[in-house]
Parts: sequence; C-alpha cells; structure tokens
Amino acid sequence: MSVWMAETLIATTLLMAMVMMLRRPVARWLGAGAAYWLWLLPLARMLLPTLPREVAAPSPLHNVVDQAGLPALLEIAPSPAPQAAATSIPWLEMAIGLWALGVVLFLVVQAIGYARFRRDILAGSTPLGEEGRIRLITSPQASGPLAFGIFRPYIVLPADFGLRYDVQEQDMAIAHERAHHERGDLAANMVALLLLALHWCNPVAWIAYRAYRADQETACDARVLSLYGQDQAHAYGRAILKAAGGRQFAGACHLTRITTLKGRLKMLSSHETSLKRISWGMAAVARVVATGLALTASGSRAAQQMAAITDKVDQADFAKLTNLVSQPVSAREALPQAAPVPAAAPMPAAAPVAHADRVPPAPPVPPVPATDIVPPVPPVPPVPPVTVRSEPGRVIVTHANGRVETHRIPTEAEIARMVPVVDVREGCEGDKVTSHREFVDANGRRNIRVRICERAIEAQARKAERIAMLNARDAERMSRNAERAGRNAARAGLTAARAQIAASRMPESDRAEALRDIDQELADLDRNPD
Repeated sequence: MSVWMAETLIATTLLMAMVMMLRRPVARWLGAGAAYWLWLLPLARMLLPTLPREVAAPSPLHNVVDQAGLPALLEIAPSPAPQAAATSIPWLEMAIGLWALGVVLFLVVQAIGYARFRRDILAGSTPLGEEGRIRLITSPQASGPLAFGIFRPYIVLPADFGLRYDVQEQDMAIAHERAHHERGDLAANMVALLLLALHWCNPVAWIAYRAYRADQETACDARVLSLYGQDQAHAYGRAILKAAGGRQFAGACHLTRITTLKGRLKMLSSHETSLKRISWGMAAVARVVATGLALTASGSRAAQQMAAITDKVDQADFAKLTNLVSQPVSAREALPQAAPVPAAAPMPAAAPVAHADRVPPAPPVPPVPATDIVPPVPPVPPVPPVTVRSEPGRVIVTHANGRVETHRIPTEAEIARMVPVVDVREGCEGDKVTSHREFVDANGRRNIRVRICERAIEAQARKAERIAMLNARDAERMSRNAERAGRNAARAGLTAARAQIAASRMPESDRAEALRDIDQELADLDRNPD
C-alpha cells in the first residue's frame, strides 16, 4: 500500500465526518439540495491524484501524516537475507490481501443482492405504461413506491396503490420516484456503494452512507414540494407515512426509509427556500468542496510518490503468504543445512585476498530515500476533529473542544405511532355508500376507518336501472304517439286531395287513375293503424 492510498483513505474519512457535521446547518439555512451536494466532497477527494510540488504546497493532512511517521511505516523494507525472509511474517501482504478480500466480498454480496431484488420485484409484475424511458409497473413484492434501474429505469408501485393513496398522493409519490431518475440518484448510489466497498472496515463510512441516503431523500422531497407548492405538504406527508415499512434494498430509491422518516416529516413543515438562498447554497457548497480538497490533497512529494507507487506495489510479494503457511516444514528441512555455518565462519579470514572469486559478496545497499522525506519523529497520534459513536437508539458526536452532541433515533414503537392504521372493509353506516372516520387509540396511534356499503351501492344500481326502464318506456310511448299523429295527418291530407280531384274537370281517365291511387294509399293506412 502506498502512502498516497493511506492519505486518501484517511482524508475521505475526515471529509465524511466534516460533511456529517455541516449537513444539518446547511440544510436548515441553504436548503436540502445544498446539503445533498456536499457529499461530492469525499468522492472528489477519492479521485484526486497526487499534486506535484510545483502545483501545490504540502497540505495540513500531508504534514500530519509526515509527523506521525506514516511514510516510514509504509515504506517497503530492503530485501532481507533468504533465511530471514523465510522466518519473517509478511504483515504488509497480509493487510493488503485482507483489505482486497473484503472489497471483493462486499461487491459480490451487493451484486447478488441486487440481482435477487430485481428478479423478485419483476416476477408477477404488471406494466402500467411508460413515461419516456421510465417504465411504470405494479408488483406484489413492493411495500411502497420505489425506483430502480440505471440503463432500464423502472418505477414500481404496490399492488394496492390505487386503494391506499388518493389521487393527489399518487401523483406526488410518482413525482418523487421520477425525480430520482431525472437527478441520476440511482447511478450516484452505485458510486456510493463502490466508495463504501473501499471503506468496508471503516465505521464512519457506514454512518456517512446512511446520512447520504437520508439527504438524498430529503433533497428529493424538497424538489417535489417546489413543484406542487408548500400548501400540499400535508398530502405529501400522508403519502410518505403510508409508504413506511417493508424491506429496503440498497440498489433502489424508496419513497420512505424508516431511518429517515422523522427528519423528512420535520423538513416538510419548514421547507421554504428562496432563489437567493439556493444561489448562496450552491456557492457555499463549491467553496467547501474546494477548501476540503485543498486541505487534504497529497501534495508535497508529488512526482517521487506518484512514480514510486507502482514499484512499491510490485515489491509486495504475495507468495510470502504461501511461504508463511508452509513455514514449519521449511524450517525443519533447513535445520540440517544451517548447522555447519558456525564452523565455516573463519574461512573468509584464511582465504587469500588475491582470488577475487572467493571474496564474499557485499551486503545489499539500502535504498536511498527521497530527498524531500523528513526523517520521522516519534509518532504522535493526531487529534481527530470529531468522533462519531453509534449506540442503540442514539448517535453520539464528540467534537475536538469536548462538546458532545447526542442525536436520538426513534424507536420502532414511535415510528409505528407515526404510521396510521388504515382499516378498509365492507360495512354500512346509514345510507352512505362510503364512510370515513379518524381517531387516536389508547397507544397514541392514528387510526383511519373506511367502510364501503355494498347494500347502498346495490340500491343505487337498482334505482338507476328502474329510472332507465321508465325513461325507455316513456320514449317508446312518445314514439308511438308521434307515429299515430303522422298517420292521421297523412289520411286527412289524402282525403282532402281525393275530394279536390273528384270535383275537378280533368279528363275522366286521369281522374279515375288518380282516385284509384289515393284509395290504395288510404287502404294501406287503414290496414296498419299502429
């Protein structure tokens, strides 16, 4: 492991702790979006290369590492003699191997878990439609609305989505998950998991990951409220509470995560950020990122350190781990050959100096350290700026000045009291089709009672059917009356025309033919009176 890698892991840990200290004040004064963008700082530091001497002076973190003697601790020692190498313990190779094994195992577990989650959530799902590239589906495995997928994005809704949420809550829940896709939160979560894999043995990184996911959801809530207005915060809070509970998956963005429920509900009651504050927030985030990178950059031994990384890693011989396992057998085999060494010790003094081939080889020259490496002083452990300790039910943050902050985590019982109990079943209360009643039980939990009266629905259906039949009967009667009136008018007209033709002075043959036709029409009308 190189000094640059050690400095990078230490620097990202300190920056995670710094972001956890700043996130709440930044969210309160500059908005939830600014607090979310602060998490770019550890990632940017992880990707920051070693800066050359001509570009940047030594950073404060670099000076602390030098004074603590970390460069000398991580330097590869000169190759020892064969017998000494066989009996020494390869601590460096063991540490690198253990760390690399943990990284691989973490990534494998996350990949398998995501594959199983995707298979289970798509099994038995029903497609609802598409919004651009985003596919909307319902799944019986989803306890609440969630979003997943980077190259094939999905928004998954629970099977009872239409019954559990009203129209306004449905629109806001879908807008929340759509915002995750539009902001690229799913890709950001994969990068965060990769960074967490490199810090798999670091408890600060695990706490920071949970805080990052909480800030991500809060920033998404702020975006939804900016679209629908602050007056819809109550409806949005109901949607969040209805989605609480169920299993959470690292590769997806859920509408509600139990660990962030309390903070998000508090944010809904105080979300009001002006455009001026947002502008100042973005500027402050950029300033904090630049300052954090400058204070933790690896900068004083730039060229030599960057060029020596490959050599140091190459010198780490992982075959020593195999030799360590087989060391007892090798030691027993080497004992008979090592016995004659004391008797042969005076031979170099008696050998002639003139023969060059008998001169013993010179001992290996130790490598010359870089010119800018200061000889290590006795290690002094650096004073951490903040200590974060997690205990059941709370998180304790101890600052360098001795100030202690305790953040309480709500218990499952308290969260259960926040989530209402919704009881929907068949039942009649009066003549109403549906009845709705809310009350608070003895445990302080809000209950919502909904009754749907099938008897009233059937009565309304029968009434509508009876009205439809009466209307059809009236229409038929009116049609018959109109037909009868038309037939009477036609008969009267034909009778008057016959009288006029009979009294006219037209030729006898023409009159007879006209009268015959009129009589035929009158006969047809008389044969079909209705």
